[in-house]
Amino acid sequence: MKITEKENTQPYAGSKKDFSGWFNEAIWGHRLESQPGSALLLEFLGMAEAMHRAGKLFALTEPGKDIRYSANTTIYLRSILFNNPRMEEIRARSQGSDEDAWEVWLKEIKNQAAVGDKFTADFSYLRRRFHSFSDLVSRVTLLRRITMDPESGRTWTRQLLFPIGPVALYEPSNERLERDRVLFTRTGELAYLMLSRASESLRHSLAEKLSPLFDASTVRNKLLTSLLPSAEPEKASVKGGTYLPYKNHPAFDRLAKDVLSLLSLGLPDQDVLEYLMHIIAFNIYIYAIETSNHWLGMEHIPACVCEIPGPRMDVVRKASIATRDENEGRGMLAVRRFVELAIGCSSEINEKLDSSDIPDEEKAELLAEHLAQICSVEEDDLKATNVDEVRQKIISLAESGFRDGTAAALQKLGRVAGLLDKRGTSKVRYAPSDRLLRTLVLANVTHKIEEDELLRILAHRYRLVFGPDEAATELPANFHDKGDFSKNKERLTRRLTGLGLAQRMSDACTYIRNPYLR
Repeated sequence: MKITEKENTQPYAGSKKDFSGWFNEAIWGHRLESQPGSALLLEFLGMAEAMHRAGKLFALTEPGKDIRYSANTTIYLRSILFNNPRMEEIRARSQGSDEDAWEVWLKEIKNQAAVGDKFTADFSYLRRRFHSFSDLVSRVTLLRRITMDPESGRTWTRQLLFPIGPVALYEPSNERLERDRVLFTRTGELAYLMLSRASESLRHSLAEKLSPLFDASTVRNKLLTSLLPSAEPEKASVKGGTYLPYKNHPAFDRLAKDVLSLLSLGLPDQDVLEYLMHIIAFNIYIYAIETSNHWLGMEHIPACVCEIPGPRMDVVRKASIATRDENEGRGMLAVRRFVELAIGCSSEINEKLDSSDIPDEEKAELLAEHLAQICSVEEDDLKATNVDEVRQKIISLAESGFRDGTAAALQKLGRVAGLLDKRGTSKVRYAPSDRLLRTLVLANVTHKIEEDELLRILAHRYRLVFGPDEAATELPANFHDKGDFSKNKERLTRRLTGLGLAQRMSDACTYIRNPYLR
């Protein structure tokens, strides 16, 4: 079944009245937008934690059902960690007087934390919980070290923590403590929905492996709860509205298998989370360019030539730049295709447009009204004197929406994943980072294999092209340069060897190993 067939899609369950164009959302979901890697991971985990709390972790979802959940807000914790700049100074000035330190700090933090009528808090419970003010300062200093992106310059309401427990999973807010979409753009929620539509056995295994991350009884999580007024963090109002158009998609099981492989490694100290961030961003990028292809009638992932940066411009670099430009450009073509289908989807409208008895201005008005409903745009924005002008206006709106939305998201996802880079050139291209290479090996190598087998796996699963054999199979003839691709493969071998993932034997064979598997 083609993913774009009506049997595989359902309409959006929310309201489109607030949208100024429904183009990208109908193709890739609501919303695929630019998002920092830390926010992508935490938004995904935050939704997963809420669904786990409700006993629905990775329960099967459908496009036409609005999946709603209540995230943590944890305002008390965030106030103490990020809106409390003078704590150390107060401890120093108290000159050992615990009583003075508590009195000054409690008064100051109450005033500092107040945000209108939304949050006027009493932090006196901390005095009963900690033996001394100095103990509290030490605890806060320790937890501040797990701030995500500490140099980002974000306001205190948008600071994020490394997810050492469920209390660290909360949604950021604006300065009025209202929900906003500056960091949590919904792309992390799309990742959750993708996994919730994987095969049943994969969903069951994922829930089993991910659940321990949400255990509130761990020592690490208790470091956080010690700063809360109660054992349960504050909750935000229920939210929903995220939309993923497809019931089934090849990307769903692909992402699920990768995430499950990483979770099954048993990595210590939650080291797996950074790998999860890269594999989720990478898979959503591949999902996006694959979906564009489906809308254009091609049911496969487009090839991605991956350069291991060399000393000069060669065929590999040219192919890497070309495939990246072409793959992301397919999104614009997919949007145009969506508009064309929207224009022609009503036989009644088409019949009237073909009629010679209806004036051009009336035809234009009919088409504008039809498209305004389907694409959620203002009818006034499509006003024109003839049908061709209406077509041009709707196409222009769709293209503008893609450039400002999904196109920017793709570039950000590629960089977060470690797939896109422009080292050594002014052109962005597919040039995987060490972290992505390591992540792909951990997700795909379950026993020692030859390097050629790894390259076949990466080409088969994601259509990543590194070596000459894959180039000869996947690329047009003008990119079949065995010499340049052999050098690229050799550079990959050296990179993997330096990462401790490859070993060259005396028979000249190179073997790839997953260091976390015995």
